[in-house]
Amino acid sequence: MIVATQPKISLSLHASDTTIMHRAGITGLYMTLKRLEAQYPSSHQRGAHISWSLTADTIELFWEGTDFVALSWLFKESFQLDDTGLIHLAGLDNDAADLSQKIQIHEGMCAVFLRLNKFYKAGKQVKTELTVEGKKVEYQYKSLTWYAHQTFADKLCETDTQQLKQDYVQITSWLYLGGIVRHARAQNMTKLEEKPEYALALLFVPVICQYWLLHLPSEDLKERKPHRYLVVIPEIKDFEDASQRRWRLQQLETKQLHVSSIGEAGLLYYSLDNIQPEGDYYQACQVWLYEKMNQSSHQRTLMSIEEIEINQNTLITYQRVQQSFQPNYEKIQPQKIFVKVNPIRSLIAENLVKGIPWWSDLWEKLVIEDTKGYLFNQLLYNRGGVIMMAENSEEDEQYLTFVKVFQQAMKGNFAKMYAKAEEGKEPPIKKKVERLRAELNSCYDKLSFQQYLSDFLVRGGLNKYFNENKESILLLIKKSHWEELRIWSLLAIASYKPKEKPNDTENSSSTNNQDLKEVSDESE
Repeated sequence: MIVATQPKISLSLHASDTTIMHRAGITGLYMTLKRLEAQYPSSHQRGAHISWSLTADTIELFWEGTDFVALSWLFKESFQLDDTGLIHLAGLDNDAADLSQKIQIHEGMCAVFLRLNKFYKAGKQVKTELTVEGKKVEYQYKSLTWYAHQTFADKLCETDTQQLKQDYVQITSWLYLGGIVRHARAQNMTKLEEKPEYALALLFVPVICQYWLLHLPSEDLKERKPHRYLVVIPEIKDFEDASQRRWRLQQLETKQLHVSSIGEAGLLYYSLDNIQPEGDYYQACQVWLYEKMNQSSHQRTLMSIEEIEINQNTLITYQRVQQSFQPNYEKIQPQKIFVKVNPIRSLIAENLVKGIPWWSDLWEKLVIEDTKGYLFNQLLYNRGGVIMMAENSEEDEQYLTFVKVFQQAMKGNFAKMYAKAEEGKEPPIKKKVERLRAELNSCYDKLSFQQYLSDFLVRGGLNKYFNENKESILLLIKKSHWEELRIWSLLAIASYKPKEKPNDTENSSSTNNQDLKEVSDESE
C-alpha cells in the first residue's frame, strides 16, 4: 500500500475563491476532525488510515489507498443517526447536549439542509418525553433512516476508479444554502458547481451554523403559523476561536433559541463571548431566513439574507439587555410546548445591529406600528429593564434624570386620583396611563411637545427631581431633538411602577414574571 506524502485535500480560510459558506464549511470540518481525533487517536483506527494536519487557518487531509474508502469512513463517522433516528453530528459536543437540543438541531437541519425528499429517508414518528419547567411533556418528531451527507463519497468519487473526481461537482440546496433547483426541466441550469474539495467542505456547514425560530409579534395569539427558521452563518477568522464559540452555544437552553427579530439571532450567536475592555473586538455573520411560501407548502424557501456586523460596544450592550429584560418563557399545554418570546428585547437587538442607540425606533414600533397596543403592553412588563439599561449607561444618564422628573410628575397626578378614589375602590390608573399616552401621541413637532411637557410638569405639582436638576433638565430639553425626548417620555410611562397595595409587596416580583407569561407571543 502506498503512503501519501502529499495531502490529498488542502483547504485554507484565506483562499481567494472561497465564500462565507465555504469558510463556514471548512470550520465545521475542523470541528469534526478535532472530535474524531479524540475518539480515534491513531490513524490505524480510521478507514484508509486517514489522517490530517490542522492549523488555525488550514486543513490538510492524507490517506492511504483509495479515496472512496477514506471519504466513506469520514462521512460515516461525521454524520450519524442515533438509535431513535435523530441526526448526530460528530463535530458537536453531543454529550453536553440534552434531548431537546438534539431535537432542535435535527428539526433545523431537516427544515433547511434536507428540504428535498430525495436527500433523506424518513422513518417513523417517534414519541418521547421532554422535561420542561420540571414537568414531563410528550413530544413527537420525524425520525430519519438515512440522509445524503452519510453517503456523499459516491458523489465525490469516480465509480470505476474510486478516486476523487478531478472535475466540478454539481450540488443543490441541501448542500449549499440557496442553491435550489427551481424546476425539474431546468435543473441542469440551476444547479451549482463546486470543486470536489469545496463540495466536501460544504457538507459540514450544519456543524458551525446555528438555528433559531423566528416569531412575528401577532395580535392574534391563538393563530398558529409554520415555523420560520433563521440560520446564522458566521464569518470565520480562526478555526479554534470559532469552534469554541459554537461549542459554547450548546449551553443555551432551547427556549433561548426563539427570537422575534433577525438581528437578535445574529447577536445571540456571539452572546457568550467574553469581551476584554482593552481588546479590538469585531465579528460578522449572515442570517438566512427560511419560511414556507404558504400554508399548503411542504418546503421552506430562502426569503432573505441579512449581513450583520458586531463591534465591542454592540455586544456589551446586548449582553446588558439580556440581563435587564425578561427572558423567554416556556408554557406547557397538553402534549404541546409553547415558547413565549419577549419581543421588546428583540426590538432593542434590532436597533443595536443597525448601529443606533438601543432606544431608537421605539416610537415607530410601539406607537405607529403597534395600533392595538400589544407591544406597549409588553413594555409594561419589562419596566424594570428600561431603568436598568439607563442606569448602566453613561450615555443615557441624562435621560435617566429626565425619566425620574417625568415619573415624579406622574406620581403627583396619580396621588390626586388616589385621594379622590372612594375607599375600597381602585383608582383608574390604567385609564390614566392610556390618557397620558394619547396626550403624548398628539405631539407632532417640537413646539407642541414642549407645550405638552410644560403643562404635564405643572399638573404634577412640586417635583423634587426637577428642582435638584433644573439646569441640566432645561438644557437637555433645549438641545435634544424633541423626538428623542418623546421616546423617553414613552419609556417613562411604560417603566412607571404604580403604588402597590400593602399585601402585594411580597408578591410583586413573582407577579411581574407571571404577567410576562400571560402576554408574551405564542410559540408557533
